[in-house]
Amino acid sequence: MPETSSKLPAVAWLKVTDYMMGWIEYELCGSLRVGDRRIVCVQHLKGARAILRMQTEEDTMEPRPVGLAMSATRQGCISAGLTLNPKVVEQLYGMNREALALFVPIECPRMTLTEGGVLRPWNCDTCFSHKQASQLQHLLREAFWQAVAQFADRYAREHQGEKYAQQDMIEDFCRETHTDDIHVPALRREWQRRVKRAGCRR
Repeated sequence: MPETSSKLPAVAWLKVTDYMMGWIEYELCGSLRVGDRRIVCVQHLKGARAILRMQTEEDTMEPRPVGLAMSATRQGCISAGLTLNPKVVEQLYGMNREALALFVPIECPRMTLTEGGVLRPWNCDTCFSHKQASQLQHLLREAFWQAVAQFADRYAREHQGEKYAQQDMIEDFCRETHTDDIHVPALRREWQRRVKRAGCRR
């Protein structure tokens, strides 16, 4: 079973992009933890409440590959299983330690909408539906890149028109948000693509 306390909020686990992990912890996590992972709070992000009110699904424990999200029960069982027998867990669930590390615990509402429109308390077996998880991923991606854009604007103002490499800006963003510098090349490439697309739309 996952390590939780009755005082902790309900959570479900969402898969996120590895280079967003540092920013998520820096910007969206408080002191509450599930095991050694800090709980992510998204309710204040625009559109998050509507997504969290969407219909959820029950995450039964039959062996199957994990998709975009999983319940607290499944995450706890897979985590324990990887300690006991990683090979079996990978065969049954398609998960190894690296894959599991991409999932973060999202704070969920006290009540959830189930199939048939029934409201009931969110429990350890409740999971985001595929549509819900996909929309939450999109919400977090947009919030992340908006944070990068705001940092880039501030960086440009601080340099007062001086020439600087985009990589320097990305490296400073990573330092500020405690993002591992191993992600700098991927972040720089994606940022340049986004800047180019934005320029084409103008």
